[in-house]
Amino acid sequence: MKATLSASLIQAPFVALLLDREGRVIDLNPAAATFFGIAPELARGRLFLSLVDPFSMAKAALMIEQALRDGEVQHWELNHPRPGAPPLLLGYTAWPVRDGQEVIGLVALGLDLGPTIALTAQLAEANQRLEAALKQLERAHADLKAAQAQLVQSEKMRSLGQLVAGVAHEINTPLGYVANNLAFLVERLPALRQTAGDDPVWDDVADAIHESQTGIDRIAEIVRALRSFIRPAETRPVPADVNEGLASTARMVRSISGPRITIREQYQPLPPLVCHPGELNQVFLNLLLNAVQACAGAGEVSISSACDEQQIVITIRDTGIGMDAETLRRLSEPFFTRWPDGHGTGLGLTISRGIVERHGGQITFDSHPGQGTTVTVRLPLPGLSPT
Repeated sequence: MKATLSASLIQAPFVALLLDREGRVIDLNPAAATFFGIAPELARGRLFLSLVDPFSMAKAALMIEQALRDGEVQHWELNHPRPGAPPLLLGYTAWPVRDGQEVIGLVALGLDLGPTIALTAQLAEANQRLEAALKQLERAHADLKAAQAQLVQSEKMRSLGQLVAGVAHEINTPLGYVANNLAFLVERLPALRQTAGDDPVWDDVADAIHESQTGIDRIAEIVRALRSFIRPAETRPVPADVNEGLASTARMVRSISGPRITIREQYQPLPPLVCHPGELNQVFLNLLLNAVQACAGAGEVSISSACDEQQIVITIRDTGIGMDAETLRRLSEPFFTRWPDGHGTGLGLTISRGIVERHGGQITFDSHPGQGTTVTVRLPLPGLSPT
């Protein structure tokens, strides 16, 4: 085969080879000689396969075979060894050379893919950085929304606390009058009965006084629970009795949920927890109100506490409507609510989760449609550092 490369390919800045049907180099341009590090006269007559990396020999042979057999342009990527350096990847385009109808060889042009690979790697790295930045922005946005929700709820609870504190104070004064008067009547009742004679009406009066005292005691208990719940927020963590916070919150919820909901309490002895009690009471209130709301008709809510050497565990179970997997997945989203408009802002659970996490703990939910929900709050011991 006496053919040679065209003048334009001889001057090309990339590898250009002319091969015969056996795959031997018939001609090559100076760029190819420089790339392979071999003098042109030594390259001519060598098998092309001897110039490629051993792991690329099979691909090179297949490229030559297909180009000669099919008479079509082929595109291949082959590695070439370099002394003292990693193999270099060339992207080859090969097509047959004809003498009339006879295919007598092929031309192979090789383009260094190193810059393309480097650019691709740079683009992939830049894309990874952009994805990381986007995720960071998404997290920052979610944190911002959660912080906004916390501010909204904190201001709402502060105003509610002031209102409830005022109401509790106003109730306490007349409550004291009524309690004192009842105590006076109880003390004077025997003397009145002796003076007025033995009339059956006195038994009714005694029963009425007893029922009134019971009612006064119940009101006083509610007022104490309100005062415990809305006590001013602590600027520093303090040791607190978690059971006391649970019990006072349960009394409040029981007074507003009515007889349709049975609230059962079972508390095990707990060590004092260094915490912000007012914040944890807010968590308990949010979770209990959700549990009551989940019971569309009559239902039962149970509250229990337990602990080991590492943590305090609070469990709140309800017999309500339960939640499906999609609802459980979205519980951490700020402003997400499964209740109709006017029955929830979607902030309660977000705020509760934030408070518990600031205490180093976690909230988990276990629920199935129609089977109620179990909420578990875990708070590590000894709690927040009192600094």
